[in-house]
Amino acid sequence: MQNGQILLHTEQTLVNAIHRLTSKASVCRVAVAYCGEAVHQFFPEKPSARPEDLRIMVDASEQAVRCGLTNPKGLERLLGLTDELRSLPGLHAKVWVFDRDKALVGSTNMSESSITQQHQLTLEVSDSRIAKQLVAWFDNTLWNRASRVDHAMVRKLISLWPGHERSTTVRGTRAKLPLWRSKAPHPPLGPSDFKIRVSRAKIKKLLSDFRNKNNKCPYAEDKSCWEEAEDAEKKHKRLSETLRSLMHRRSSWKKSDLDELFDLAYYYGQAAQFNRPAFVCQSPSKVARSLAYLLNGGGDPYVRFEKVLASGGRYKLNGMNKAGLTFLMHLWSPGEFAMVMKPLDKAFKKLQVSFSRTASRREGQGYKDQTAAIRQIGKLTGLKSLVQADRFLDAVAKAHIEL
Repeated sequence: MQNGQILLHTEQTLVNAIHRLTSKASVCRVAVAYCGEAVHQFFPEKPSARPEDLRIMVDASEQAVRCGLTNPKGLERLLGLTDELRSLPGLHAKVWVFDRDKALVGSTNMSESSITQQHQLTLEVSDSRIAKQLVAWFDNTLWNRASRVDHAMVRKLISLWPGHERSTTVRGTRAKLPLWRSKAPHPPLGPSDFKIRVSRAKIKKLLSDFRNKNNKCPYAEDKSCWEEAEDAEKKHKRLSETLRSLMHRRSSWKKSDLDELFDLAYYYGQAAQFNRPAFVCQSPSKVARSLAYLLNGGGDPYVRFEKVLASGGRYKLNGMNKAGLTFLMHLWSPGEFAMVMKPLDKAFKKLQVSFSRTASRREGQGYKDQTAAIRQIGKLTGLKSLVQADRFLDAVAKAHIEL
C-alpha cells in the first residue's frame, strides 16, 4: 500500500484489517465509543500478534453502561489485554491508529452486534501525515482528559448493566467475528494484600524451635525439622534438574516420559487426588504444550496457572490438580513460586495471617497471595529459600513446633 492510499472496509472485512495492522504495529491507539462482551475478538488471540503498547479508550461512563452501550464484561476483557484502558464520557469516535503511519476511521463500535447486525463502513488510511495528526489528536486532546479504568470501577459498573445488547433495526449481515480458540482473556490479578498479626517474638520462638537439632522431625528418623528442611532443599534441586531435562527434550516425549512427569508432580502431593491413568493416557505433545505454557509462557504466571487448572480449557491437564501444578512451577523457578498446599491454611491460621479477599477469589489470586505471604514469613524468619519457609510452615501446621 502506497502512502496516501485509502481502502474501504465493510463489516465483512474490517476485523481482518484490524488483526493485520495490529500484528505489525508497535503502538496501537484505539478510540472507539462503545464495547460489547466479545470485544476481545477484535484483537489477535496470540499475545505476540498484539503490540507491546496498546492504548484503548472507550466511553465507560455510568450513562453508557445503563443504556446498554458499553458492557462491563467487555471492559474486564480489555483489562486482560492491556493496563492502558481509559474512559472518556461522550466519546463517539471510532478510530484506530497504528504507529504513526496507518489508521482506520469509520463507524464501527467494538461489539458483536456492530459487526453482525449493522452495515458499517471504515476507511483504511495509509498516510503518515494524517496518521500523525490522529496521534496528536488522541494523545493531546483525548488521552489526558480520560480517566483510568480499573477493576474497582468495573465492579461498580456491573450493577448498572441492563443485561442485554441494544437492539437494532438493521439485521442479517453476513459478517461475523473471528472466534478465539481459548477462553476470553482474564483481567490481570490484583496486588497481594495480607496481614501477619502474630508477634515477632512468637515467630522468633518458633524459629528457634525449628532450628533446634534436638527437635526431631516426625517425617524422618534421627533428623531434626531443620535438617529435614535442608535435605528437602537438596532433593528439590535434583528434581528441578530432572524437570528441566525433561522439558528440554519435550518434542520427543513418549508415554514413559509422562509417567516420569507424574512422579515429579506427585512427589509433594501424596495426599492430593491425582489420577495417573487420566494423565498418562493424554497425548504427549498436548501435555508438552500445556506445560511449556504453564512454566515458560507469556503474561502473568499466576494467570497461566489459572488457565491450566481450569476445566474445559485448551491447556487443561487431566489427572493433575492444583498441588501438582504448583509443585512443578516451584521446581521450575524455586526462588519465585512457593508450594501452596492445604496444610498451609492451618499454619496461616496459627500465625494469624489474614487476606483481604474472600474465599471466592480467583485461583490464581489465591496462589499469588499465599506465595507472597510465604515469602514475607521467610523474610521475617531469615529463612533463605521458599523450601525452608515451606518446611517451617508445615512444622507449624502439624504442631512439630508450637507457639
